[in-house]
Amino acid sequence: MLEWSEEFSIKNQNLDEHHKKFMQQISEALELTEYDAEDKPQKLEKLINSVMSSAQEHFKAEETYMQHIGYPFLDKHKTFHREFVSNISMLMMELEDAKNCAQEFYNCLKNWLIDHILVEDKQIESYRNRLYDIKEIPYSLEQRTKILAERVDVENEPKHKYICLCHLKEFQVCDSLHKIMQEEGTFMRCKTCKQPLIYRDLGLDDEDNFEALAKQYFKQF
Repeated sequence: MLEWSEEFSIKNQNLDEHHKKFMQQISEALELTEYDAEDKPQKLEKLINSVMSSAQEHFKAEETYMQHIGYPFLDKHKTFHREFVSNISMLMMELEDAKNCAQEFYNCLKNWLIDHILVEDKQIESYRNRLYDIKEIPYSLEQRTKILAERVDVENEPKHKYICLCHLKEFQVCDSLHKIMQEEGTFMRCKTCKQPLIYRDLGLDDEDNFEALAKQYFKQF
């Protein structure tokens, strides 16, 4: 499981604490998938109720915050919240089959963590910092790859070469992330030079002059 990192922060202490609590509850849900005692349904019901309570508190605070900063995707975000509550509520009807219910509950929470907390919620900070309009991915390459690794086998995917303005520095980007950046026109920055990572164009490799090469790669920025 992913562990909390400051890169996940949306720079709101209250909401960050909520997100940390959700990550802990997801770990507890994972443990329940392996739990095999007679009281499994009771433990599962208790955890589901706890998550529902945390979610309702979090959604209220988050929606108030988004309204305060004028977040333009507030209505869309509210829809995600309602869908989550509905999905979790339906699981309460499946407690008799505790084994499958526990697995579905964990999968639901993990997918919500990746899609909602680490992606949708992170865009709130991006908007506040005016990064969203230029489609900057608000994570380092390492952290975004870790997030993807929760769903896909990034280690065995083809790798693509990216460069920045650091002299002779090269990055290996997994195929899933490469497709996201190329298809959506998004990018991320090097932690050292703070410049965008650019897909390496082999057609430019014959350039001898680094300055001229850099201008070719980064002319769009």
